[in-house]
Amino acid sequence: MAYQVTIKPAEVVLQTEEKESLLHASLRAGLNVNHGCANGSCGQCKVRILHGETSQIRHHDFILSEADKRADMLLMCCHSARSDIQLETSLASDSSDIPLQELTTRIRRIEHVDDNILRLYLRTPRSNTLRFMAGQHAVLKLNKKIQRELPIASCPCDGLNLEFHLHRESSDPFSDSIFDSAKKNKPIEIIGPCNGVTLIENEHSPLLFIAWGTGFAPIQSIIENCLSLNFQQEMVFHWVVHEYETHYADGYCRSVDDAIDNFHYHPIQTATAKEAIDKIIAWHNDFSQWRSYIIAPPAIIDNVVELLGAKGLPLEKVKSDPVVA
Repeated sequence: MAYQVTIKPAEVVLQTEEKESLLHASLRAGLNVNHGCANGSCGQCKVRILHGETSQIRHHDFILSEADKRADMLLMCCHSARSDIQLETSLASDSSDIPLQELTTRIRRIEHVDDNILRLYLRTPRSNTLRFMAGQHAVLKLNKKIQRELPIASCPCDGLNLEFHLHRESSDPFSDSIFDSAKKNKPIEIIGPCNGVTLIENEHSPLLFIAWGTGFAPIQSIIENCLSLNFQQEMVFHWVVHEYETHYADGYCRSVDDAIDNFHYHPIQTATAKEAIDKIIAWHNDFSQWRSYIIAPPAIIDNVVELLGAKGLPLEKVKSDPVVA
């Protein structure tokens, strides 16, 4: 049986299934609720129940104080709804609401897309998952000298399993180490989240996503977040790769395009940046009502923004992230 959960004071409403934890339901709905371990150890997902009935679905080691109990506090990760309920808790509205975290992950899997691109899958400890917003970065450290800041490609709904996309760069010891010698279970320290661009959730402009190469990584995270939030506005994604590279997540993008009526995917494979930009600009006559998220090298961002601006896109409606593509 499904129940309705209203989170105050934001007045956000979501649906939760019987025996599903309130935390899982909130993250599945794309909400940035405070949490840490997700298993009842840290107490960060503590909220106040205002109305309705809940049941405890797992033991928790975190001890609620007597004051907490009198105030009807509970841990979202260890309780489910037994009726329609109302909860009181704050939601993160921008990246400044997410604390910087340090944790040690281990490599779960490495997927070599081709000679120059790989997908790196990391797993955090169950007692210390990463809280982040879609589009943010993290610093990955192999040791004190070898580290790299990368956008997080995975959905914020799962802070236990993290995904990163890495393009091999000449004279970069981090990418050399990951491509040449990294193995399953190798420890990697993570510091984050940091930098990047984050989704503006409380507006209804149509969304234009543009990514160059592995700039797809944060776009993937943002798209997942949009789908969790059930965005109804039009979403268009242009993904540019060089003529000798591949759209390494083409199947994923096409499946989203097929499944979601308001999502449209346009892969572009080209020899020159100018040719790609011309195709993007020619796609629409008037961008004045749109918001754009652009992940590309700095010079390309500047060029795209200038040309989109000439077609009406307001500068204040552009969020960009200059990354190595």
